[in-house]
Amino acid sequence: MLRQLHAQYLKHLFPLEKSCLFSDLCDPPYSLSDVLAPPMVLMMGQYSTGKTSFIKALLGKEYPGMYIAAEPATDNFVAVLRGAQEDVIPGTALVNNLSQPFHSLREAFGDNFLQRFRGAYVSSGAEILEDLVIIDTPGTLDGDGSRTYDYPEAMAWFARRAALIIIFFDVNKMGVAVEMQKVLDSIHGNEEKVKIIFNKSDTVNEKDLTSALSGLKFNLGKAMPADCPEVPCVYVTSLDTLADEYKCKTDTYIDWFRKDKEHLLQDISRVRQNTYTRKVNLLDKRSRMVRNHAFVMMKLAEEKKKCLSLFHRSLSPKDRDDLVERIPALYQQVQKEEGWPPGEFLPVGSLQGKLREKPHFFESLPRLKRNKVEKAYRGMEKAVVKLNTKFN
Repeated sequence: MLRQLHAQYLKHLFPLEKSCLFSDLCDPPYSLSDVLAPPMVLMMGQYSTGKTSFIKALLGKEYPGMYIAAEPATDNFVAVLRGAQEDVIPGTALVNNLSQPFHSLREAFGDNFLQRFRGAYVSSGAEILEDLVIIDTPGTLDGDGSRTYDYPEAMAWFARRAALIIIFFDVNKMGVAVEMQKVLDSIHGNEEKVKIIFNKSDTVNEKDLTSALSGLKFNLGKAMPADCPEVPCVYVTSLDTLADEYKCKTDTYIDWFRKDKEHLLQDISRVRQNTYTRKVNLLDKRSRMVRNHAFVMMKLAEEKKKCLSLFHRSLSPKDRDDLVERIPALYQQVQKEEGWPPGEFLPVGSLQGKLREKPHFFESLPRLKRNKVEKAYRGMEKAVVKLNTKFN
């Protein structure tokens, strides 16, 4: 069934992705390995908030190359996978393995990113890896960071493919740092997958916990995109272990921590089930993003045309800068005219950044027609409905 789903993607959506520059400016095409891969759980958060420790608890062991410390310890993106033997695979080798869903990372981010990407193969135990891939990530930093690759966009690549996104904060780090703000902006549109963990909640007294939780929700309310109606659910617990063991002695708080941990583990368990439905949903959402992006590109082509004349046949650098600045207004125009929610568009800042970085794409803006865009989208939509009906 998943192979049929990918075949329909190639038939209907992939040609539209190419013609509207979605594959070039936004996200590489979906491969068969993307569709066939186990569901992906993405762990993110500020450094030393417990991401890697929780992965250790889920696996029941350390993955090869794991390192846990109070200072920033995980400085790589690590894909934790089932393998024939315990091993650490460099990113440059992992992306060449076409049976894994990572090969488009080279096209998207280049070799600088691959130097910070690893595969950790776990051969025994860790039953959860039989039907799940876990992505451990570098913690966000308090400043802009000094990465040699586009960290927020890399997070967005994984977020679009993930079935579940778990964002860690702890009682001593409830602020939203500059780099975390950029990440939240970059993963906009994936809020339905997000679970926020207020970790290490058993390490402070009850009064401080209540104050810290209020502070976190306030900070998240300011940090989340303006069109998000509410802050995602916050689970308050401690995840050093999967057992109900907490430093707190108050029964009411212990019960709170226990229930929230149980809810999170149930979320992860659900991700491991109904894989086909989740893959269909990912491509269904992608099809709407591609269609919406195509409409934005049509508007951008119209704006470009206004900049040209008989004596002004090519765009000047100022023209290109002006067009980039107009993109947020074009998003709003499309959303208003078509009645499509902002969460079904790629982050506007991402498209602006790509066009600033690659201004030559202004010379090849697609000449799209509305009826052809809608035909491609409807074709994918009908295929998804038909396959869902057959599966169910």
